[in-house]
Amino acid sequence: MSDRGRTVRDRARTLLHRLRRVPHRVEVLDGRLGAVDREVLAIRHGLTEVQSRLDRIAASVGEAGPRFAELRDSIHLVARRSALHRRRTRVLFLVHVLGAWDSYHAVVEAMAASSDFEPIVASIPRRFRGSRGLYGEEEVHRGLAERGVPHLRFSADDLDGTLSLIKTIEPDVIFRQSQWDADVPEEFGTARLGFARTCLVPYETMNIVVNVADAVTANSAVDTDYHRAAWLVFCTNEMMREIAVRDGMRDGAQFRVVGHPKADHLRSATPSWPAPPAAGDAARPGRIVWSAHHTIGHGWTDYGAFHLMRDDMLAWARQRDDVQFVFMPHPALLPFPDSEDSPINRAEFDAWMSEWAALPHCDVLSETDYGPTLAASDLMVTDGLSMLVEYQLLTKPVIFFERRGHRPFNVIGEQVARGVHTVHTVDAARRLADRFLGGEPDPLRDRQRNNVRALFGVGDSVERILTTLREEIARERGTANVDPTT
Repeated sequence: MSDRGRTVRDRARTLLHRLRRVPHRVEVLDGRLGAVDREVLAIRHGLTEVQSRLDRIAASVGEAGPRFAELRDSIHLVARRSALHRRRTRVLFLVHVLGAWDSYHAVVEAMAASSDFEPIVASIPRRFRGSRGLYGEEEVHRGLAERGVPHLRFSADDLDGTLSLIKTIEPDVIFRQSQWDADVPEEFGTARLGFARTCLVPYETMNIVVNVADAVTANSAVDTDYHRAAWLVFCTNEMMREIAVRDGMRDGAQFRVVGHPKADHLRSATPSWPAPPAAGDAARPGRIVWSAHHTIGHGWTDYGAFHLMRDDMLAWARQRDDVQFVFMPHPALLPFPDSEDSPINRAEFDAWMSEWAALPHCDVLSETDYGPTLAASDLMVTDGLSMLVEYQLLTKPVIFFERRGHRPFNVIGEQVARGVHTVHTVDAARRLADRFLGGEPDPLRDRQRNNVRALFGVGDSVERILTTLREEIARERGTANVDPTT
């Protein structure tokens, strides 16, 4: 045999020997990976136990002192670093306002249908100004159940141990509906959720006013404690991101422009009016939605004008039984009359509500999906704020009852205002409404279309949200060039 032949033979024998050892090496590797998995699991269980002990310490000392906060934050940091190890990222959604559920519903559905996300929804109570303690979880639970959304329940009567339970669930990511810690139980405050990556799809499609500065921030629309701690904040347009860059403590680093699921929902809503259709050959009555903001006091945005409008709106409804009205109060307006800062008291508010509800052509819409009602309406009367921009998605007349002395519009609000009709009396609103109900076209429709294009762009916000999450998850896992869905 030639030297070349012997060399080829020896290489073949060496390769065969190596191939025979491959199964053993794979078995050894599997064993080592299994040991690593068990070690990671033990570490996570250990973290959960440490976090539970920390919660018990917090209950005894009232979370007093900077050393406690530093210890808690350090443990939360370790917990976050040990997360995102599953193939399916576990995402917890905390829901305290059913009226804002449209910002998340499609996101949850898309995650549930995917191979790389595991969404979990939980109903929780809330606390709005004027309310006596926590309330509202029962309504959120019923609304989610009616929509067929499987969910956990964390009721106001049984919050002890809730945070420990959530840590046992081990969510990688937590979405809360609001940046306001004051609106939710302390168990779900920003500092308490630091063991997971927190995210936000704002309940409002965008902020349109210059908010009142406080001791924490100059702009609570983009820079609350929750914003600062958030892993990701999803915003509707580049203008909102630029405001976050300008006003945010983190220079907007956590903000991503994706559009807004609520806007996509409103554009596709199937019309459905609360009142039954006209009988026989009778002409369809006009349909007016009256949206009332909660800021009827002084010292915040001061747009709410229910206390100024209520008697004239009731008189209008009594005089026009050929027009159907739906009163749509902001969820935070309902408890506000119990606040010492309210210009009307509880007895006055309840008496007015009783008179309104007694009219057969008047309804109240609260704690429900308002998209179908807006789609079926002819026009809106509102004092702001979100409805000034959201209703323009339908390119229908918006009559803005402007309360004097409110906070100024920001650059977005100034553009939004170009698509609405501003009045300062209910009588002026009524005259405008009569013209539109009589068939006169809205001269501001083209401006509204321009606003919608500029402020909302195209749809598919849910897909952009999931794509952004996948990109950030892959980056943190160190697999940014690998498709996370495979």
